[in-house]
Amino acid sequence: MASSTTLPILPLLLCLAAAPAVAADVNSGQRIAARWCAACHMISPGQSQSSPDAPTFAAVAGKYDSKDLRLFLTTPYPRMPNMALSQPEIADLVAYIRTLGPKRDEPEPMEKDEKPPEARRG
Repeated sequence: MASSTTLPILPLLLCLAAAPAVAADVNSGQRIAARWCAACHMISPGQSQSSPDAPTFAAVAGKYDSKDLRLFLTTPYPRMPNMALSQPEIADLVAYIRTLGPKRDEPEPMEKDEKPPEARRG
């Protein structure tokens, strides 16, 4: 038998469980890339300048899957600014990068409310 303190929150929990996950926003990801990444990386085919030392987003999209990209963006990297992106922003940026690469047989990009994988960048 449920206690009287758990009954009032049961409807809230049922509503949260039934709520659909919010999909990543490619347009938001493109805006994030323009703000944080375009100074070094070629983030779109129409961009005229980038650093020769930084890979293009198309090259990154062709080399790494969504999981690898999420992992990379969740951990600091010495040669990049500390963007401190939120999980929804990471999902958006990954969704944008994936549009620039080849189509793959891989799971859909992480939903905005999923937790990042636990790992370290080497």
